[in-house]
Amino acid sequence: MRKVISIITILLSSIVLSGCWDRIEVNDLAIVLATGIDYEDERYQLTSQIFIPRKAGGGSSGGSEASPSGVTMIRTAEGRTVAEALNRLQRKVPRNMFWGHCEVIVISEHAGKQGLRQYIDFLLRYPQFREHAYVFSTSDSAKDILALLDPLERSSAESLREMANMKLGTRVTVLELAQSIEGPSRSATLSRMLMLPPDPGKDRYDSTPYIKGLSLYKNDHYIKTVTEPMSVGILLLANELENIIIPVQLKNMEGSFSIMPIEMHTALTPQIINNEWRMQVQVKSKGEVVLNTTDANLTDPTMLKELDRAWSEHLKELAEKALVMAQKQLKTDFFQFATEFRRHYPKQWNAQQKNWDELFSTMDVQLKVEALVTRTGKSVGPQGIPEQGTD
Repeated sequence: MRKVISIITILLSSIVLSGCWDRIEVNDLAIVLATGIDYEDERYQLTSQIFIPRKAGGGSSGGSEASPSGVTMIRTAEGRTVAEALNRLQRKVPRNMFWGHCEVIVISEHAGKQGLRQYIDFLLRYPQFREHAYVFSTSDSAKDILALLDPLERSSAESLREMANMKLGTRVTVLELAQSIEGPSRSATLSRMLMLPPDPGKDRYDSTPYIKGLSLYKNDHYIKTVTEPMSVGILLLANELENIIIPVQLKNMEGSFSIMPIEMHTALTPQIINNEWRMQVQVKSKGEVVLNTTDANLTDPTMLKELDRAWSEHLKELAEKALVMAQKQLKTDFFQFATEFRRHYPKQWNAQQKNWDELFSTMDVQLKVEALVTRTGKSVGPQGIPEQGTD
């Protein structure tokens, strides 16, 4: 009797098991690696870069010239909204599109003029999109950026992901973009991607994307593009300046020094004194000289101090120009000053947050920069010429 009861219990338990009745085989999936959003002729265009598995394992013959991998394909559809474009995009692909591996989102600046909120809502609401996918902007077509066949990487999606990890510009995820746009500063800064011109005789898509400047957004709308040196000042104040080499020139001296920062940190200290809002910005940096085209010898402590002073002044000048543009021209807080005031003075912030643009544009910003050269490279003499030994 116990055996019969056990068998009946097992049979009844199997009824509630879900099993694999709704499974989707891997062979039935179209894996999306990157997504692009454009806006043309008053319609939204959604582009997907899809992985081609049958070509992933193929290799070129020995001794042949490097060529684009060709392991991805591009599909584009348009609609009155990005959701409608997604629905039409699926009709152009014979497999179920899977967006869980999409690590890169590229938004054209023209599409950014229409507002980012629709795109952010879609990317965070649709269940398959990853909230940690990296977001880039482009003055070209997002479709063209994704269509590039990078000779070095398997796809342009991998190229963009690696550039984000190297922090060549800003590294912004979908979630961080949403928090920045909806946050107290109501602004965002995205790395601007362009198409590198191909080699002579090559197709225009046999190339790679590259970073040049920043795309600036206010109240979720694109407003301006900046390039070096203005972009360097913005990244410096936003505490995102990494992986860069900065030229520094001393007064009354021919040539210049090129310094690569080893450490770079920007600290913000908000103050409200007598109802006056102020911000103290302190920049501390340590760097290494990687090029010296002057006749100066860096073994001289006096010369080294002079270089420290010139480097500090140069960084301060870059930051001041970025502040003037943000405060006086655009009246937009790209440096998250508002976040610090909300954190340190919540009551005052709640009372004045509607007037933040005016407060920010008239705010007294005290900037202090301390930059030190801690390494002079493998050679300390001018022009990198090592000292000769004596017999």
